[in-house]
Amino acid sequence: MKKLIATLLLTVLTVTSLASCFDTSREKINIGVMSGPTGMGMAKLMSDAGDESELYSFEVYSAPTDATADLANGTLDMLCLPTNTAAALANKQSDYISVIAINTLGSLYLLTDGETTISSIADLEGKTIWASVPSSTPGPIINYLLQQNGVNATVEFEADHDALVAKVKNGEASIAVLPEPKVTAALTQAPAYSVDLNLSTEWSKVSETPLTMGCIVVRNDFLKENKSTVDAFLKDYKASIEYINDNENLSSAAQMIVDEGVLPKLPVATKALSNLYGSIVYMDGEDMKTALKDFYEAIGLAQPADEFYYEK
Repeated sequence: MKKLIATLLLTVLTVTSLASCFDTSREKINIGVMSGPTGMGMAKLMSDAGDESELYSFEVYSAPTDATADLANGTLDMLCLPTNTAAALANKQSDYISVIAINTLGSLYLLTDGETTISSIADLEGKTIWASVPSSTPGPIINYLLQQNGVNATVEFEADHDALVAKVKNGEASIAVLPEPKVTAALTQAPAYSVDLNLSTEWSKVSETPLTMGCIVVRNDFLKENKSTVDAFLKDYKASIEYINDNENLSSAAQMIVDEGVLPKLPVATKALSNLYGSIVYMDGEDMKTALKDFYEAIGLAQPADEFYYEK
């Protein structure tokens, strides 16, 4: 009997010990993913997780407004955002969010209608330039480039990228600034247009700061209670971005991006992903903090507090 009791106790202790090796209390993360470059790096993780994942759920958004509302009301725990939108939210409400990784570098291009030739920023003198999403990064970036080159031009905005693509299609915007994959979509619908300038190249001529356009943030209420969960996510997210950003995975990555609803059509996803090689990145810690601080200073955005930048 004593031997039996000892054996049962040993079994219970063994099972308890094994159970303690697993984080059975890990909280599920609700993640908002923007369609376009800031969301493309998430596609492998979304595909691997599937619809029945106990660790992650994903919602794809076409514009930041609805997504930030869901972040504010607690529907989302994390959200991929333009970098200036993330800073604006942090400045508006202290201790609300933390940025945990940069996911997108420069992906902006200047298109012209075939009748207007732009070979440098200087050629924009006196011109009207159309951009999209006033609250996103294209506006501050093009304004910074104009300022640094001493160029006077007018920047007009459409409410979203698709509205500007429609304007290009109709020939109503002779000069337009768009990110991939909307560049590919615009050129498909308006073949007379051409890409005249890569704004990442123009940015590098006047700044040593990386053109940090996209990031992912977490609600601090969630982070404080689930730090280990956030750290585990970052490991998974980094692996997803590395897969998507590997040109050898172009075909499978493009298919995942379409299957997960980040982009609507395979030809557009394939072309855009090819054009974005090296722009979909993973950057965290001190490198992230330095890059974002420098970028915010360059575009004249108020600096968030140091607590905004997450360190593992």
